[in-house]
Amino acid sequence: MIEEIKLSSFVALLIFVGMFLGGSSIQFMFRLFNRNTLYLQILCGGLLLGLFAFELLPDIFRQFQIIGIFTGISIGIFIMVLLEVFLHHNSNHHSRHQDTMYLLLIALIIHNIPTGISFGTSLKTGDMINHGLLMAFILHNVPEGMIIMASIPLIKEKNKLFSIFCCTLSIVIGLNIFMGLNMKIDSLKWNTIMMGVTMGTMGYVTLYELIWKKSKNLPKGKVVLIVILGLVGMHYFLRLLPAHH
Repeated sequence: MIEEIKLSSFVALLIFVGMFLGGSSIQFMFRLFNRNTLYLQILCGGLLLGLFAFELLPDIFRQFQIIGIFTGISIGIFIMVLLEVFLHHNSNHHSRHQDTMYLLLIALIIHNIPTGISFGTSLKTGDMINHGLLMAFILHNVPEGMIIMASIPLIKEKNKLFSIFCCTLSIVIGLNIFMGLNMKIDSLKWNTIMMGVTMGTMGYVTLYELIWKKSKNLPKGKVVLIVILGLVGMHYFLRLLPAHH
């Protein structure tokens, strides 16, 4: 038990570092986009779209049943719609632009539940850590840090809020890794539904909140170009990761 807690905490700490590095790199991109947060958020939408296209979708169609995935997607979208209605109802005019930030955080938390448990389960199968898997898992959170930082509005507490979000996600991942290390039964149905919920929540935030909403009043040619830039960037980033499947 103590060893499992130490391992989960160690990985969570490394993931926090990965997210923090990703968020720090956004500061450079912020200047590159002439301090335009909308274009930066659309770029992050392209990164997430690339994550779907080049990693999540191929894995899902290879490992899970389509009916269960679509059930989970429906649940995920329903959760996001309810949350958005709740946020709009409880937000004033000046804080509604922060809704995307909170929806993204919730979607990332849901996304990291099956991811963390699967990682913990994979660590349980051997006596030693697969360092390639560990490195891939940590680097995977660099773009997540970029996306979180880009979604936070320009407020005085931006860096503090980013640190809190990264810490929250790291703790969630650490807890789920611990659960994966101690799970006795690997439920295929549970994994299928959770992966579907991940697709629904992340897809909603990516397509609707980060790309559609943010691009309404922007030149569509630029928007398409930036989304493609994000797709290509994620494609080459994933190719650099050590094999982890």
